[in-house]
Amino acid sequence: MKPPALARLLLFAVAGESESEYVAGDLHEEFIYLCATRGRPAGSRWYSWQVIRSIVTLLGLRIRSSEARHLVLAVLGVAVPLLLLDRLWCFVHSQIPLKDGLERAPGFLAVNLVYVCVFAALCGASARSFHRAISTAAVTAASVAFALWMAVGGGPPSYVWLVLLMVPASSLLGFTWRKFV
Repeated sequence: MKPPALARLLLFAVAGESESEYVAGDLHEEFIYLCATRGRPAGSRWYSWQVIRSIVTLLGLRIRSSEARHLVLAVLGVAVPLLLLDRLWCFVHSQIPLKDGLERAPGFLAVNLVYVCVFAALCGASARSFHRAISTAAVTAASVAFALWMAVGGGPPSYVWLVLLMVPASSLLGFTWRKFV
């Protein structure tokens, strides 16, 4: 019997290579016991709750052991410049006479998308294992979602979805490219 896939993926993304096997093994044993005594839905709820409760602690362990350095780089390299580009485009657009609103020209959005995808690919290429590549892709996706949420001018929904899909794909593509080259 397997625990919920999304909770397991989140655990492996957050725990890091050094802790993931031990934490996942302990949680899996308890999950099996709970499924046998209380049923699968109760075991799944418990497993998901334990993963959510452990996120901050496991991230703290990774940062202290300097295992998460590439994740911090991914956040800083993707979210911060995306926010700065958004502010730049807001300023540029505000200088155009007779323009009202925060709509962006497609060229501005294309520059944002290209930049974020290139940096996500570089972050993915710096990952040394598949586990790190997955965690880097998850972190770049989360940081882009945060940057889009914090952006002054909301982009069109197609742009938002494109960025949210292309960034983790670029990160994994950068990892795959590095493996084959």
